[in-house]
Amino acid sequence: MNTRILKICMCSLIVGLSQNLAADESVTQGMDEWSMKSIYEPSQRQIEREKRGLVNIYDGFTDNQVNNVLDDKFGRIDHMMFTRVKMTGADGRVLKDPDNGEEIVEDDGCDD
Repeated sequence: MNTRILKICMCSLIVGLSQNLAADESVTQGMDEWSMKSIYEPSQRQIEREKRGLVNIYDGFTDNQVNNVLDDKFGRIDHMMFTRVKMTGADGRVLKDPDNGEEIVEDDGCDD
């Protein structure tokens, strides 16, 4: 392979990765919106895939969001998996570990 082409490919890769690493809250918010839309307004293709056994994994929702989804979309919960569910307090805000400041997530029981 031509070294010039290789350099261009490497630079493109580095720029792409650095942009991903520097993603801000707008990207996270966009993913949250996309996830909620796929739950509340699934496409026909998604519904068909669920009928064939597809399970969608949703990551980083709050416990309140998960409870609402489980109540609102009970007929589809066999096709949903929630990971790293964030615990919230009585005020609805995500709880933080006082020692390290990290968000507290539910224990999924997978480490046992």
